[in-house]
Amino acid sequence: MPTVRRSACRVSRGFTLTELMVVVVIVGVLAAIGVMTFRKHVFSSRSVEALAMIQSIRVAQEGWRAEHMTYLDVSTTMDSTYPMATPGKTLHHWIQSSGADFARWQLLNPSAPNPVQFGYTTKAGPPFTAMVNPSSGAQPGWPAAAQVTEPWYVIQAKGDTNADGTFAYFVAASLNGEVFRENEGE
Repeated sequence: MPTVRRSACRVSRGFTLTELMVVVVIVGVLAAIGVMTFRKHVFSSRSVEALAMIQSIRVAQEGWRAEHMTYLDVSTTMDSTYPMATPGKTLHHWIQSSGADFARWQLLNPSAPNPVQFGYTTKAGPPFTAMVNPSSGAQPGWPAAAQVTEPWYVIQAKGDTNADGTFAYFVAASLNGEVFRENEGE
C-alpha cells in the first residue's frame, strides 16, 4: 500500500489583516500626493490666462500708441480691476457695461475671447513721469522719472484662483518683455 505524505499538501493562506492595512495606507498616501500635485498644476495652469491677457493688452496699447503717439491710461488706480471689482474663482465676461473704467477699456479693446478669472489694470503716462508701482508687494524697480524718456504703461493681473484669500499678481510694463510674478499658482 502506498503512503501519502501530508507535508507535501501544504494549505496556502490569504493575506493577513496587517498586510492589507499596509497596502491601504500606501495607496492612500500615493493618492493624496497625486491629488495635491494635480491641484497644483491646475492652479498654475490658470496663470496662462493672465499671461495671454497681458500680451493682448500690450498689443492693444501698442496699437493705441501707433495712432495717438501715447499709451492709453485706462484704469482709475492700480487697485481698480476690470472686469470685476474683486477677482475670485468666478469667471467673468470681458464686456461689463458698468464700472468707472468700462469706457476706457472699450477704447483700448484688447482681445478677450473667453471669460476671465483675473482682474486687470493698466496705467499709462507721458515721458519724464514716474511709473506707477503695482498694488502687489512686488517692486520691479522702475527707472526714475528723469530716465523715462518715452511714454510708458504698466499692466497688472490680479487673481485668487483657489479662493483662499491669497492673490496672484502678474505685472508687465512697456520697458521690456518681462512679466513679474508673485504667488503664481495661488
